[in-house]
Amino acid sequence: MQNDKRVIIHADLNSFFATAEQQANPALRGKPVGVVKARGRSCIIAASVEAKRKGVGTGSRTYDARKLCPEIILVPADFSKYEYISRKFIDICSSYSPLCEVFSLDECFIDVTETEKFWGNAFNIAFDIKKRLREVGDYLTCSVGISHNKLLAKLASEQIKPDGLFWITHDNMLEVLDKSKLMEICGLGWGLYSHLTSLGINDFAKLRKQSLPFLYKHFGPYWSLHLYNVARGIDNSPLVGLDSIPDAKSVGRTYTAHRILESRSEIYKVTRNLCEEAAEKARAMRLCGRYVGFCLRTSPRQWSGNLKSDAEAKSWYGHKTLASYINTGQDLFRVCKQIADEWQPKNIIFCGVTLGMLTASRHQPVPLFDEERRRVRLVSSVDRINSRFGHYTVFPGQLLGMPIVMPEVTGYFGDKSYRINFLKKA
Repeated sequence: MQNDKRVIIHADLNSFFATAEQQANPALRGKPVGVVKARGRSCIIAASVEAKRKGVGTGSRTYDARKLCPEIILVPADFSKYEYISRKFIDICSSYSPLCEVFSLDECFIDVTETEKFWGNAFNIAFDIKKRLREVGDYLTCSVGISHNKLLAKLASEQIKPDGLFWITHDNMLEVLDKSKLMEICGLGWGLYSHLTSLGINDFAKLRKQSLPFLYKHFGPYWSLHLYNVARGIDNSPLVGLDSIPDAKSVGRTYTAHRILESRSEIYKVTRNLCEEAAEKARAMRLCGRYVGFCLRTSPRQWSGNLKSDAEAKSWYGHKTLASYINTGQDLFRVCKQIADEWQPKNIIFCGVTLGMLTASRHQPVPLFDEERRRVRLVSSVDRINSRFGHYTVFPGQLLGMPIVMPEVTGYFGDKSYRINFLKKA
C-alpha cells in the first residue's frame, strides 16, 4: 500500500548542458545547439530546445544531426561550467526540505509533505524554484512536476517542456499514463520495452489489463510486480537523501574515442588512462577491490556516416578475480593487460575498465618490504598533488604523447564519496 498523502516535487533543468552554453554565450540563444564531449566527437550528449524541435536529441550522431538541422552549432562540453550551475540548482532544491534526492546533475526530487506549509503549498515552492533559478542565470529554466510519488512526479515534469509545471493527481493519473509512451517511464529500458512489445503490449492501458500471473510467467518475480504497479501509477520508493546513499560496489570508467584506435599501443595508453581514474576513485573512497573487468569494442559505423549493421561490431570482454586487493592504476592496468593478452583487437572505439568486489582499504595487510612502502607513499603523494593542483598534474609516463582523458563530473553518481563531497559543496 503506497502513501498517497506524500507531496513529491521533481525539478528538471531543461536541456541542461545546451542551455548552460546558451546562458554563457548569448550569441547562441534562440539557435539550435548540440553539445559534444570534445571537438571531433561524433555523438551529441545534449541538444538545445531549438535543436530538439528539428528532431535532434541526446545520442544523435553529428552526421545525422546535420542532416536534420544543417544550421546546428556544435559546442564542446565544459563540465566545470555545468558543475557550477548544478551546485546552485541543488542548493536551491535542498532548501525546501531535508528530504531532497539528487537524481542527476540536473534533476532533484523533493519531499515537501511536511514542509510545504511554510511556503503555503507545493505550487508556491515550484514557482519559487523557477524564480531563484533565473537569478542564477536569466536563460536557465526548469520543468517541475508534482505528485504523490517519485514515478508520477517525474512523469509530470515531462508533460510541459520547457519551463512547465504539471500536477498529476489521482483523478488524472491513468489518463496521463495512457497518453505516455512506455519508454517515458524511468526504469523501463529497451530490453523490457522489446519484451513487452513482442507480447503485443505497447502502452500502459494494455499493460494494465495483464494479470500478475501472466506478467510473472514472462518477466519473473521482480519485474512482474514492478510492471503491474507502474501501469497503475504505484510507486513506494523512498527518496534517497545524502545520508542514505548506498556504498559503491564497484568503480570504473568507460570511454568512447573520437577516432579509431588501431594499434595495441594506442589501446593500452587509453586503458592505462582509464585505470588511473578508476583506481583514484577507489582510493578517494578508501576502498580497494579484487575483481577486474576489461572491455573493448569496435564501431558499428563507418566514418563516412553510413550505418553498418550491428552484427559487424565486435566486442572483447574478460574479467579476473584476484587473491589480493588492489587500488592503484598500475596494478589495475597490469591485470587488464593479462586479460587482453590473447586478444587481437583492432579498430577499437570503446574501452571500459572496472574494479569491483570493493572493501575498505583498512582491511589490506600492512606492507612489509621497503619497496612496497615506498610505492604506497608515492601513490599517496601523487594523490595529494593532483587533489591540490588538478587531475593529472602528475601522471604515468606511459600517457605522454596522447591527449589525456579527463574525469567528468557526470560520473560521480555511482561513487558514494564523490557524491557526498559534491553535495557538501553545493
